[in-house]
Amino acid sequence: MLSVLLKLKMARLSAGFVAGCLLVVAPGIVLGQEFGGISVPIPVELDGQPTHCRLYLKLETKSYNLTFEKFAAGPMDNAQTMFATAVDAIRKDDAAKFASVWTSPDQMKRLSQVTVTLADNSTDSWIKVARSNFDFDKLTVVAEVLVGSETMFIWDAPTRAGIQRNAFYIGLDQKNQLRLSAVSSNSPVEPLILNAFVAARTDPAVYKPISNINVDYQYPIPLAGPGDAGAHPAFFEFDGAPMDFPIGDEKIKAPTPLLEFLRNAAFAIRSGKDKSFASDFTPRSRETIGQWLAATEKREQAKQRSRASASPASNYETAGLISAMMANVKFVLNADPIFLVFQARGSGDKWMPQALSYSYVLREGGTYKIANFSSMNTLDDFLQNPALFDKNILKQALKK
Repeated sequence: MLSVLLKLKMARLSAGFVAGCLLVVAPGIVLGQEFGGISVPIPVELDGQPTHCRLYLKLETKSYNLTFEKFAAGPMDNAQTMFATAVDAIRKDDAAKFASVWTSPDQMKRLSQVTVTLADNSTDSWIKVARSNFDFDKLTVVAEVLVGSETMFIWDAPTRAGIQRNAFYIGLDQKNQLRLSAVSSNSPVEPLILNAFVAARTDPAVYKPISNINVDYQYPIPLAGPGDAGAHPAFFEFDGAPMDFPIGDEKIKAPTPLLEFLRNAAFAIRSGKDKSFASDFTPRSRETIGQWLAATEKREQAKQRSRASASPASNYETAGLISAMMANVKFVLNADPIFLVFQARGSGDKWMPQALSYSYVLREGGTYKIANFSSMNTLDDFLQNPALFDKNILKQALKK
């Protein structure tokens, strides 16, 4: 597997770029021939499975759906020329030509502390990665997306597993030079965009783009620096409501079934009812939390052989989890059937962004389950990056 070559330090490179493993079988996002603002649904990974929900990115997008030959035959601006140069170089296995536009992801400017690199990070190595995974001779240019000051090119190409969708982007490297690179978690917004386009190709009816969407929050992502969304803003769009619900105070009635469910789960873990607590999770997370609780209890018992075993609630390793679950609910992001419940200790809105934690909850019919225990996804890379997502936006309702 090509991924063995990667040294991923808490990072993800576009899985398709390094493994050629996503099968796409239907047309994708279809738009007009000029740039227009549209809202694309973002698939959210729950326990490793992409799940459709009501989260969106509003982007300036232009559709092509052209063979590379037809795309390259037309008039091109600088970014388009760089993209065409890279594709042509890969086709011809021309490392020198590829090097004239290419910079590896770890050398690009990034809004993340993560790094993505190959064991051999040379231009030669990267062009071999591309050629070994994709048939660039049959590449189709799908769309161009303007994101802040960057430009993404979405493309389809055959792989051993079928047609796969991927992307390159044009942006500044660490020397402030305009360069082309691969989408990776070095810059968390681009993977979100690519995932949206991959989902639209896989299931176009479900991931159909929407114009003039009406949501509670349209957050301009500051891709060009603090408070600066750049020349072509990308908006993170979602519904939700701020609140200050004391989940640990039973005298105050839970305002929704969702919060009643979370209160019951919090009381279960606080009371040491591990099996009951584990049953409140999705199957994969249930297995993970069950193993974690069993391991922490075993370690605690080993420390206390000389006296009665402490209950799981007295275990210092579970104390942090209990504290987080008993904290006041400050915001519920409603992306039904997925909900993100943000919590912080204490009452009022004086909480600091770094003190705000959140849980994924999945609605399944009339029931709820907690998901993504001890796991990270692409959305987390974005939400947990203070340079990109300022959680202070959750303190008060925004005017539409």
